[in-house]
Amino acid sequence: MSRITIKKLHPSVGAEVLGLEPRKPLDDDVVRELQAAFDEHSVLVFRDLDIDADFQRYLVYTLIREELPTTDDAASPRVQHVSNRAEGGAAPYGRLLFHCDNMFARTPQAAISLYGAKVEQPNAPTCFVSMGAAWDSLPDDLRARVEGREARHGFDENRYPNRGGDEDVIDALFEYNLSTVRPIPFRHPRTGRELLYVAQQSTIEILGLSPQENEALLDEIYAHLYRPENVLEHQWREHDLVIFDNIALQHARGTVALEGPERTLRKITGPLSLEPDELEGLNPVHSKVARD
Repeated sequence: MSRITIKKLHPSVGAEVLGLEPRKPLDDDVVRELQAAFDEHSVLVFRDLDIDADFQRYLVYTLIREELPTTDDAASPRVQHVSNRAEGGAAPYGRLLFHCDNMFARTPQAAISLYGAKVEQPNAPTCFVSMGAAWDSLPDDLRARVEGREARHGFDENRYPNRGGDEDVIDALFEYNLSTVRPIPFRHPRTGRELLYVAQQSTIEILGLSPQENEALLDEIYAHLYRPENVLEHQWREHDLVIFDNIALQHARGTVALEGPERTLRKITGPLSLEPDELEGLNPVHSKVARD
């Protein structure tokens, strides 16, 4: 039987998995250990894996206890590449602020995986923060001001808020506005853990506050959420596989140069439970695209 070792990477988020043999199906004991580690640490890192897209998708769906889609399932998420070199690569250059993918969606996006298909050094890290750990460590006075409140997430005025953005940050322009409202202490649908659910890229407003009160309170929340000691940085190497819980965590990216070292990551997600109007929202015009 295959044996794996789970090595904690950070006090509040992340673990490395050692000794995984990439085969389908995995042993039941290995599956249970991986699922428990994913629920506890929210991001799992696998180094030096020579895998194809099929195994990558299999492992993502296994971790979140979902059935694999059939090959003819039109709703099955496609393979994408986050790349400054690959043709049609997503987010080819620039910086990404902390966010969860598709925060505007009525059903949260469960999981995301990235695989280092071609990685040259040096390259920009992917950073993670745990919203569960942030809620658990929230100071009492700040907790009292956000408990029971709701926040709205998505794009208003045809773009994300991108608080704290600068000219390096990738902006997305949409044809219409789309958002959803969730409690700020949002309970994770699988683990039940309470999360400090606001993000600097995607949170539009805390409901019931004046514009000035909203900005001041968000500033305090972000100062707590993104403290340097809360951030796990993953420094990419070729053949790294990183799978993360897109509900429990926020992720960000350092600045990638269009003409810099190649950084091509194969992206495969869990199921996309999006309504027809939300699917249209996945086709924005980005401020930074590959140049001919």
